[in-house]
Amino acid sequence: MSKNYRIHKDHFQNIKNSEQLIGHLKRRYENFELVQKIANVGYWEYDFQKDATTWSTQLFNIHGIEDDFSMNFDQFHTLIHPDDRTRTIERFNVALDEKAGYEIEFRIVHPDGEIRNVVQVTEFLVNELNELTRIIGFVQDTTVHKKLQLSLVEEEQYYKSLFDNNPDSVFSFDLQGNFISCNPALLVTFGFSEEEILYENFENLVEPASREKTNHFFMETIRTCIPQNYETTGIHKDGSILEFNVTNIPIIVNNELVGVYGIAKNITAQKAIESSLIDAETKYRSLVEQSIVGVFIAVEGTFIYSNPHLNKMMGYDTITGLKVLSLIHPEDQQKVVDEISFLAEGESVQNFCHRGIKLDESIVIIEVHYKKVLHQGKLATIGTVLDVTERKQTEELNQFLAYHDYLTTLPNRRMFEEQLDQCLKSSRIANKKVVVMLIDLDRFKYVNDTLGHSFGDVLLKYFAWRLQECLLVGQTVYRLGGDEFCIVLSEVNHHNEISRLADKLTQLTKEDFVIEGYELHVTISIGISMSPEDGSTVETLFKNADTALYVAKSQGRDQIQYYSASLNVQSFKHFNLSNDLRKALDKEEFFLMYMPRVDTQTTEIVGVEALIRWKHPEWGLISPAEFIPIAEETGLIVPIGEWVLHEACKQNKIWQDQGLKPVTTSVNFSVKQLIKPNILETIDNIIEATGIAAGQLEIEITESSFISNEIEVTQLLAELKKRNIKVSLDDFGTGYSSLYLLKQLTLDTLKIDRSFVEEILTDSVNRSIIQCIMTLAKELHMNVVAEGVETAEQYALLKELQCDEIQGYYFSRPLHVEAFAKLLRDNNIT
Repeated sequence: MSKNYRIHKDHFQNIKNSEQLIGHLKRRYENFELVQKIANVGYWEYDFQKDATTWSTQLFNIHGIEDDFSMNFDQFHTLIHPDDRTRTIERFNVALDEKAGYEIEFRIVHPDGEIRNVVQVTEFLVNELNELTRIIGFVQDTTVHKKLQLSLVEEEQYYKSLFDNNPDSVFSFDLQGNFISCNPALLVTFGFSEEEILYENFENLVEPASREKTNHFFMETIRTCIPQNYETTGIHKDGSILEFNVTNIPIIVNNELVGVYGIAKNITAQKAIESSLIDAETKYRSLVEQSIVGVFIAVEGTFIYSNPHLNKMMGYDTITGLKVLSLIHPEDQQKVVDEISFLAEGESVQNFCHRGIKLDESIVIIEVHYKKVLHQGKLATIGTVLDVTERKQTEELNQFLAYHDYLTTLPNRRMFEEQLDQCLKSSRIANKKVVVMLIDLDRFKYVNDTLGHSFGDVLLKYFAWRLQECLLVGQTVYRLGGDEFCIVLSEVNHHNEISRLADKLTQLTKEDFVIEGYELHVTISIGISMSPEDGSTVETLFKNADTALYVAKSQGRDQIQYYSASLNVQSFKHFNLSNDLRKALDKEEFFLMYMPRVDTQTTEIVGVEALIRWKHPEWGLISPAEFIPIAEETGLIVPIGEWVLHEACKQNKIWQDQGLKPVTTSVNFSVKQLIKPNILETIDNIIEATGIAAGQLEIEITESSFISNEIEVTQLLAELKKRNIKVSLDDFGTGYSSLYLLKQLTLDTLKIDRSFVEEILTDSVNRSIIQCIMTLAKELHMNVVAEGVETAEQYALLKELQCDEIQGYYFSRPLHVEAFAKLLRDNNIT
């Protein structure tokens, strides 16, 4: 007899008896605790009035904490995994401001270091004045669920890879024999598209004479739920016949047959060979004899037939009568015996690879298809043999290249990461230090850009060779890419081992590299990190060494920099600047300052150089030396350069409209700007838009601009000359200083680099160089400007040497627009 039960909502009954009420509350509490334990859910509560926090027992269990504890609000965050901490705190703060509940998933860390996955639901309770009274959070441990999810995803990827990448045709049918899936190999084998195959019956791909047999085995698979293996004949889309060895496997889900899984191996070629051997020997002997595949028949371990190709492959006139094992490498003989000795008639071993011994005792790698057949009443082994020596050598080369750099043959980044990971594991056991030294060739891009990539490649080879010569036995150098190399030191005992090697490395480039007559002076920067102080994983150690390397290069290159936590600030700044530079133009964060150029004899202002500055909203004023290289690397130098040109021309016109005397405005151009396809059109448009006279514009270029782009730059300068636009060569004397190029280029001005001016009073060689430059410039009808004049003595000497113009702090620092206008209004500098 069944009884009906009334189900009612759980609520407090009107219990007046205090003991009953306590008992009722106790049962509810016990039920609540049990529910939490079953669901692995804990809760916490913060009471604003009491300023107190309460955790349920299960929440203590979830966090791996046994007893009550005390900590302030900020310390609660230490229970959260460091990688999730910021995100979790920010989400809580947003919800707190909005007094809105939310759900979040993150990781926690037990006191013993165990990491657990949790989901937290948080609710905010308010009073009638919308003031917060309590915060309640429910936390569920989802670690097991997370692991199960990951396991399912990995298993699905595994089987999908097995399906998609199988060289044999793999497919599945429904119970009516219609395709419900197929892999790429099947589509390639039959020549059909996936749309033409799916949901069509398999009989469409079977040769008519084989359909009854094929359908029989399909139905047997369904009837018996036992895998079936058989051979059948298929039809290609073009009508050609294909032979297959097919295995049908029942698909059983929840004890119910839902379909058939199949694997079809294309044995067309194998069948053709077998047929040629089994058929009448006289009829098909010519085919075998002329085959480009080695063919043999062996009975009781002795060759009784071999075709000419196999004889030639092994270096004999004939191998008939020889023992099979005599032509197999001794180390592989047992392996071959194990594979073929237990084969029954009709069974085979395919694509079996081993080494053979030729008549001259050289080794050949062969791939053999062995099959047992009846030959003249005896069990025989027939085989087809391919010489795969070259293929194997290619595979070995590919394997080598997978772990080595093709240019220098040094181990590559892949091997670096795997071997460093192994070193770190070993070091933890042996309590030893592991050091990563990142080495970068300074200004390597400049070598590539000026002399070409072929020079750069040779330089990399030479440098790699010097690195290898520098190392001790057991030490390895890796090429990670570009001009970046790395050395890993395992089992380091003393810090001086690192410094000794680092100093030794810096000496490698003291001797110039001579390549096709060019003497290249190269320096290196080194960034060093050490485990466990700077990290205990491959990723962390590499990142920190890279940070140290970046700092070494940013501080002038040719330096050794050890990693410290403070370096991350500089790396972070560089990263921020790279991102913010892209938005600086739109946000109008750039501005120009103006550096006067004066007549040496009269000190009258005759020109001005426009200098870009960047006022970053967070970092303040950023030096051009810091952001211009970033702009060059990212290609942003082109739009920034166009902005500078436009602003400088516009300001020049404004000064003229204010009645100030005309002066030439100089604007620096980068290589990327000069070789931009439509640069002339850009210059013309800016001149027209701003109204400046073309003769009052001067474009400054450096020697590196035309070293690798001589033809393009020469043509551009000629076009600028036609437009009456002046061109000056900046920093003359610091690069290649090619006299041939000075003759070829249509330049108006040479600017002597400040490095010569600094020592003009103390270095007679510098004084002579400046005199030579001025004499050369006058002969070529060029103006000469001396940069970096900072003292009265320097000015006096340059005036005596008849230098045309002066530029430097002795006369004026770079000025804002208004300050330069006032200076120009006074007409000269005194």
